[in-house]
Amino acid sequence: MDELIHELTLVLLREFPGSMPELEQAKPLQKVGGYLIWNGFEGIEQIDRQRQLTAAIKRTLPPSEQLRVTTILTVTPEESELMRAE
Repeated sequence: MDELIHELTLVLLREFPGSMPELEQAKPLQKVGGYLIWNGFEGIEQIDRQRQLTAAIKRTLPPSEQLRVTTILTVTPEESELMRAE
């Protein structure tokens, strides 16, 4: 699982320069999920952010690894701060 987290983190850093991926194993599933925090999402609707993320994952990971990725929330740094303040 750590290997997939590492590989996916590298993919996200490459595809979303300057981003801050925060990934972890989604328990009890053997899948990886978390947050992708990126200034580039500013002004972009959530559905379009998810489309960008999905396209990047499909472009870079083999299908067997794509199936091991679960929910990754796409947020701006400001949105992330607001979520953590609650």
